Amino acid sequence: MPTARTLASAVFVTDPKTRETLLLQPGTEISDPVIAEQITHTAAWVAEPPPPSRRTKANSS
Repeated sequence: MPTARTLASAVFVTDPKTRETLLLQPGTEISDPVIAEQITHTAAWVAEPPPPSRRTKANSS
């Protein structure tokens, strides 16, 4: 199952079923990979938090 990503800015995309142009607003969560691959500008997406660090006993000192 694809992970949903959130838009940081408004974007126009083409609906893959109806071929209509859609305006997606900031805050919209996108889980459809066909829609997500149309949004190529990295600034259009909310920055994803970095993965949690995996600290080991050797790294914690």
